[in-house]
Amino acid sequence: MDVNRPSGRVAIGLVAAVAGALASGDAEAATINWKGHTWQVTSGGMAGVCQGSPANVTIDANGYLHFRISNAGGTWTASEIFTTDKLAFGTYQWQVDGPIDTYDKNVVLGLFPYGPAAGIGGDGTNEIDIEYARWGVANGPNGDWTDYPASGTTIGELSYTFSLGGSTLSTSRFVWTKTSITSSLLGGIQPVGGNGSLIKTWTYMPSNPTVNIPQQALPLGMNLWCFDSPPSNGQPVEIVVRDFTFVPEGTGGAGGGGAGGAAGNGGAGGTAGAGGRGGGAAAGGRGGAGGNAGAGGAAGVAGVAGVAGVAGVGGTGIAGMSGGGRGGGGGAAGAAGTTGAAGTTGTGGVAAGGGGAGGMAVGGNGGRGGDGAAGGSGATGGSSPTGSGGASGNVAGDGNGCGCSVRGADDAGAVGIPVILAVGVAASRRRRRHGPL
Repeated sequence: MDVNRPSGRVAIGLVAAVAGALASGDAEAATINWKGHTWQVTSGGMAGVCQGSPANVTIDANGYLHFRISNAGGTWTASEIFTTDKLAFGTYQWQVDGPIDTYDKNVVLGLFPYGPAAGIGGDGTNEIDIEYARWGVANGPNGDWTDYPASGTTIGELSYTFSLGGSTLSTSRFVWTKTSITSSLLGGIQPVGGNGSLIKTWTYMPSNPTVNIPQQALPLGMNLWCFDSPPSNGQPVEIVVRDFTFVPEGTGGAGGGGAGGAAGNGGAGGTAGAGGRGGGAAAGGRGGAGGNAGAGGAAGVAGVAGVAGVAGVGGTGIAGMSGGGRGGGGGAAGAAGTTGAAGTTGTGGVAAGGGGAGGMAVGGNGGRGGDGAAGGSGATGGSSPTGSGGASGNVAGDGNGCGCSVRGADDAGAVGIPVILAVGVAASRRRRRHGPL
């Protein structure tokens, strides 16, 4: 618990003053038009120990909004504005020029929707804070995100320390939905939706979000103020808000779509398995049939087509061991390689397995050997040249009954730590409040 932060008991005057001014349209309260909204400028009681002065809020020739803490004759004044309309779920972004990382320990910059300003909820509810402050501690954390509930007592907060590395340009943002709030700090001037030079980000996603996250449209406030005393170094302070952008939820951001990825190249086709060897025959039996050829490799996936698989080699039949046994059947032809998809066509499968050898006669009176099986034709691979068929087997049996089959010829071409605070802590961590009554 940080006991150096102001008590929630001092908030009543601020809430009443802001709500009264917004509701009544006090004739003395100045208004400005900036970034498509009308803003009411606080005059008198506001956050911290210094009064708000409309003279501390100006717009320059570039359209940049200036906030000041100034000293006139020993009297310090600060600056604060609120929209007269209400903003709801969406993306909120500020482009800021100022040394928010090195402010005096008593200086606070606040960027925040604040419901109680329009009578929406009580103090400690319906508020989303981005604040840059050290809360009176010279070496304390200088960044703070605090998300107050729609009702109840659960508060989400993350305090952290950061540096702009000598620059004064930064971009502050939060994205508010009905279930979460994502707050971010980025170095330099960034577009809505851009995440270049990200310094810190945090997403608050509590349970029961309809209670623990604001659910109504709220007035938006900005202020530059003195925490518990004027600047300890006695110097005036100025901050420039170059731009504010609100993008309602569901209307899309300013970022363009990413370019599509390049198509991948197809994978190479797999090589087919070799044909199985024929089984040996029993005595006097028929030779075993040649094994089937392995299947052709699958073609590559689309892109550059994969190379077609090489067809399996035909199996060789074993000769039957008996008188006049018939030669084993020829091995099945290799399957054609599958054509590569949508790119370069796969190469054709290697053709044809050879015929099995003729049966060998045993004894002088064996019968004539059977004809060798013809070599299978080479299958046609996708769009590649067709493999030529295997040559027919030599079927001339010799005088001793030995018929021989010749293998068919092949022909194929080569190719910061978040915390959840309960009601007691909430009362002690209220900010944007004026000094003791």
